[in-house]
Amino acid sequence: MEESTKTILVVGATGSLGRLILQALLEAPNTRVRALVRPGSRGKLAAELATDEAARVEIVDGELGDPAALARACAGAFAVVSAVQGGPEIIVDGQLALLAAARDAGVRRMIPSDYSVDLFRLAPGENINSDWRRTFAERAEAIRGDVALVHVFNGCFLDKRVLFGFLGAFDLAAGTMNLWGEGRAPMDFTTFRDTARYTARAAIADEVPSVVRVAGDTLDFWQLKEAVEEVTGRTLSVRHQGTLAELDAEIDRRRAAAPTDLFAWLPLMYWRGMLNGKGQLLGLDNQRFPEVAPTDLRAYVRAELVGAA
Repeated sequence: MEESTKTILVVGATGSLGRLILQALLEAPNTRVRALVRPGSRGKLAAELATDEAARVEIVDGELGDPAALARACAGAFAVVSAVQGGPEIIVDGQLALLAAARDAGVRRMIPSDYSVDLFRLAPGENINSDWRRTFAERAEAIRGDVALVHVFNGCFLDKRVLFGFLGAFDLAAGTMNLWGEGRAPMDFTTFRDTARYTARAAIADEVPSVVRVAGDTLDFWQLKEAVEEVTGRTLSVRHQGTLAELDAEIDRRRAAAPTDLFAWLPLMYWRGMLNGKGQLLGLDNQRFPEVAPTDLRAYVRAELVGAA
């Protein structure tokens, strides 16, 4: 008996992760793909799609604040996948509007835009982005109806612009790494592409748990250092910045000095949740999706950083 075709709506499909999720869905069998894009962004997405892909992607113009557009986008969908980014007006209010439209349309599942360490293990105030996402999850329970919420956690993105960039863990040009605390807590890493592939599979699966935890690799700080040194042939020096308590104080100091400059202190919030072990993914679900063979850290560094580091 042939498996029925499922329509999956992707919101935020023009972003880096959203585009990869859309691509992964296009590679999945028995799947139709729909994308909700802001008015004016249709051309951007269409230009990024190959000719055969474009014929398989239905594009709906609209925004999260447009109930009529959300209703059109959700109609007939099996699942909704969000990859939107922004402040609480997007992550909380916008995604709640999307969830309400999904509920009214009879959508079975929604994957909100989490894609991080396990934010449910962090205390309020430890990471402002996690706070917004927990607020969405809490408020969603009151309105979701029969829509199942599935949170996808992948740890830290194993990519040049995150682990080797935004996070502030490495300065490859200087050959240094920044450490707070002892660095013995296991940390999880997954590429953008693998996160997208796992998310696509979680969207189309008949049954998935409410929290999906996946990772391409799990290493503590010292294992991370060893792996990068082994593959690149470089020796990295460690800059000990202080204890975890001193990291807390540094985040508070930076935030007080520049409260609107998120990049001055938000990376340290993520690094803290990894170094102190609170954001660790306990019990990975990789085995649920055997068709995804994730890239580990050594393979990523070998492919992307050797010669550029």
